[in-house]
Amino acid sequence: LTPADGVARYQERVPAALDRVRDLTPEQLSATLDMFGVMQMPAVNFIALGLKHSIHHRGQLSSYLRAMGGAVPGIYGPSADTQASAAAAD
Repeated sequence: LTPADGVARYQERVPAALDRVRDLTPEQLSATLDMFGVMQMPAVNFIALGLKHSIHHRGQLSSYLRAMGGAVPGIYGPSADTQASAAAAD
C-alpha cells in the first residue's frame, strides 16, 4: 500500500462514518453498549474513546517521524516544523 492508498481509503470511508455519528439521536448516544463482554458504557463514551485512541496514534506517528529525521506536519495546527518552514520562506 502507498500513502495515496491510505488517503483514498480515508476519503472514501470517513465522511460516511462521520455522517452516521452526526445522525445519532441523544437516545442512541446515551444507550449502553457492550464491547464483547469486556466493558459496557454509553455509546458516546465509545466515540470519545475512539477519538482519544486516534489522537494517541497520531502522536506516536509524529514521534517516529521526528526520530527518523523527518519533519512533523501540522496535524492539529502548525507544528514547530511547519512554523520553521514558514519562517524560512519569509
